[in-house]
Amino acid sequence: MSPLATMDAIEIIYRLQRLGKSQAQIARELGVSGGVVNNVIHDRITVYEIARYIAGLLGCRIEEVWPERYSFKPRGPSSHRTKIKAESTTGEKT
Repeated sequence: MSPLATMDAIEIIYRLQRLGKSQAQIARELGVSGGVVNNVIHDRITVYEIARYIAGLLGCRIEEVWPERYSFKPRGPSSHRTKIKAESTTGEKT
């Protein structure tokens, strides 16, 4: 699967079923409730370990299944970090 092609919850569930895996089975294997697994699949909550496990079952990387949640997004400078850096170079607190 290419990194640009994302899966929605229906496709994730379909592909898991084709592998013979139900959400209930995954929940039992991971020791969580079925609702937690369902919420991860539907991208309502973030539980990295469950998402990684599901992606592994699908033969994908986690960022291929949920790119908006698990892709690297570099941060720009924040005003807080800029302020701390300025203080450390001048020795003054602003």
